[in-house]
Amino acid sequence: MGERIGNIMAQSPAHRLGQIIGDLLEITMVSYLRPIADKYGLYLDYKHPRPARNGKNEVIWQDINGNKHKLDIVFEEGGTEYVKGKPRVFIEIAWRRYTKHSKNKAQEIAGAIVPLVSNYKDTSPFYGTVIAGEFTQNSIIQLESEGFKVVYFEMATIEKAFAKVGINAHWEENTSEADILNKVNQFDKLSKQQITSISTELIKLNEIELEKFKKSLENSLERRIESVVVYPLHGLKIELKTVKEAYNYITTYNEDVCNAKLVRYEILLRYNNGDKIEAQFTERQSALKFLMQYMI
Repeated sequence: MGERIGNIMAQSPAHRLGQIIGDLLEITMVSYLRPIADKYGLYLDYKHPRPARNGKNEVIWQDINGNKHKLDIVFEEGGTEYVKGKPRVFIEIAWRRYTKHSKNKAQEIAGAIVPLVSNYKDTSPFYGTVIAGEFTQNSIIQLESEGFKVVYFEMATIEKAFAKVGINAHWEENTSEADILNKVNQFDKLSKQQITSISTELIKLNEIELEKFKKSLENSLERRIESVVVYPLHGLKIELKTVKEAYNYITTYNEDVCNAKLVRYEILLRYNNGDKIEAQFTERQSALKFLMQYMI
């Protein structure tokens, strides 16, 4: 992991230091989230060469409009190194040194993730973001209003974690390049063990925020269907306890029960954590195909 951070092409010291922090944050979150993915039998994907994408590094998913987006972390159901699974979790990681850039970054995150969630609405994936550095409260509220679960590593938290290995990670726009380059050089001399100690300290310092995020994530992964509502549009609303009962009901439903033509089937899945998935179908077979996804 240390080599992954260290081998970056020549760039300005400030950009390089920001890259170090961003990459370290990604490494930290992959390490923190992997046990959760393992607990629920899900594959955790992140930027690395993966045979399922012909050895390419980038994690890329397509949104409802056909646009492709690069992501940082995705949990997949049924995924392996060799097989791409069904997305259950989308997590984006973002670092900004100054608040003047935070609003645009929040909009960028929402612009990438929200259309992805719409494309996979049949599984209602969890989506969150891990932001670090300087973000305004308004930018965080904006993300939360879009449905994101947010973890925020303040700049002071990052600086405390780096101080653990004797690096003063603070800098301003007027800090000299020589001073920033010195911080970069200090980092490049760290051992893997020292880099890991920064990650450990980041998690320790932000334990409360991370636990809240983890609880929301696990609530999403542990959710169970509580009821299924089937509404043939020309009949009575029927509420059933399981997807199997709903499937059987639609299979045997007499579409000629009244003189009016069947317009559509409306299906509402209610989960025990308050989530819901709504779908509409004009044909019986499409409705049955939809329900079959949930008949595990």
